[in-house]
Amino acid sequence: MNRQFHAKVSFGSYVLLAAMLSVAIYLIWQTAYLTKQWCGILITADLLIMVIIIERIINTTYTVTHDNRLVIHNGRFSKDIILSLDDINRIDRINSMRIGGKALRTTLVIVMNDKTEHYIYPRNEEDFVQFLIKRKNKTKDYDDED
Repeated sequence: MNRQFHAKVSFGSYVLLAAMLSVAIYLIWQTAYLTKQWCGILITADLLIMVIIIERIINTTYTVTHDNRLVIHNGRFSKDIILSLDDINRIDRINSMRIGGKALRTTLVIVMNDKTEHYIYPRNEEDFVQFLIKRKNKTKDYDDED
């Protein structure tokens, strides 16, 4: 059975979207003073980047499949990353930007056996890590019986 975890949205993503929207509104407002062709191209590019960011925010998921693979899906515009649970060496938690002893953002780092690192942001980190450990241990139990 597949289990899917969604990514949490960071405050920085909202700030980036607000900044991009502000730029688009400013360019629309200033079309009379700027060259209309260039202004239209810049507005279109800005809005396309916003669509890509929103799509990535909404559709980022982490799926643990029944054949013991972790599929990191970062939206329709990027390629899926498929990791084998057997190749995971460890999972580290990084707390960044602490205020008053509380971390504003936590990141999970999946370190593979070949020393590559994958940074993920699941919404419910504890459940995600516990499920990965449980699934990986279940695989080891089946391998030991053979």
